[in-house]
Amino acid sequence: MILKNENDIYIYFEVIEQLKPHKILDVGMFLKRIGGVSRKAMNREVPEEIQLDGVDFYPEIDFPVWHHMYNNIYDINSFLKNVRKAPYELAVILGAKTFYQDSACSLMMQKLSECVRYVLVNEISEQWKHQVSIFRTIDLQVEGDCYYLLDLGENGYGYKNICNDA
Repeated sequence: MILKNENDIYIYFEVIEQLKPHKILDVGMFLKRIGGVSRKAMNREVPEEIQLDGVDFYPEIDFPVWHHMYNNIYDINSFLKNVRKAPYELAVILGAKTFYQDSACSLMMQKLSECVRYVLVNEISEQWKHQVSIFRTIDLQVEGDCYYLLDLGENGYGYKNICNDA
């Protein structure tokens, strides 16, 4: 569960700083998984004015501070039920290899394609590999680690329609 790769931490904060999203979905609760007790790490931070929601892969491990770091915390099922209420500019899925093997992953990936503009991942799931040619994909390198920023918003996916319905 604990993530220790400093490049993951760097890219998490760098993409947020560059995109300046208003709403972020932290799929897997990255800040929780790096042992964070605030929205800060490595002299970087997620500003308080940004709505930061998390989808918790390990809800059985709970610490009250995480409820102050995140505006909303969902388990996978509650997120799937509530997804249409809050379109996001950015979703982050880092260190989620075990999630990609979960049976709910396929549903989650479909829902993300309906409500998120950009998705930052450190690997592309099997569910999305056949669609990557449709997405505008930006490869990001940090000291030999490769990350992908997928742009789902301009390709006819649901993000634009949901934003217009909100």
